[in-house]
Amino acid sequence: MLALLTSIFCIKWIIRTPYLLFLPYLLMTVAAELIGFYTGRHHQFALNNEIFNISTIFEFIFFYFLFYKTIDKKFFKRSILLMAVLYFIYSLLNLVFLQGLYQFNSYSMLLGTIILILFVFYYFYDAFENQEPINLIKEPMFWVSIGIFFFYLGDFTFNLMYPYLQRNNLKREQHLFQLINHNLIVFEYLCVTVALIICSRNRSALKRQL
Repeated sequence: MLALLTSIFCIKWIIRTPYLLFLPYLLMTVAAELIGFYTGRHHQFALNNEIFNISTIFEFIFFYFLFYKTIDKKFFKRSILLMAVLYFIYSLLNLVFLQGLYQFNSYSMLLGTIILILFVFYYFYDAFENQEPINLIKEPMFWVSIGIFFFYLGDFTFNLMYPYLQRNNLKREQHLFQLINHNLIVFEYLCVTVALIICSRNRSALKRQL
């Protein structure tokens, strides 16, 4: 909610940049969380997996697009585009034929996470190779990348272990992983909030995104 409110407050600075897409993305995220929470509390059959499986596809595609627009190196851009298409196709196949809509799509999460972490390395390589001096602390995408890196690196372990934990009904271990995951996601969206605030202060960084 904090990141969403910040994106609304900063809309006049991000209106012509890729960061404007944070507004619909954060609206989707908040709506998915609220619907999942409501159905879990008030209905016998929660919609958590169904909502999460679908919203996660859009989440990864959104972040892939953000890296595609931010990174300058042509080889990296082509690589991002190719892997984004492959991820989307695989996720749809997994959703329909493999793990299905009603089961948590851990395979899609693992693939999407690996690709996203790779794109974070793309970003930093591209930034350090840039001939123009850049203060990364004042770059919105730096904070987005930091948040993504720490959250998805931790989340990767959870998604890797999830099928085993579920299969063996290890509820206490699942709770521990979920607790770590929840703290990391708070850190991620705090970083997103910082990135959006920087958008209103660092106009030169935004001009490079136009």
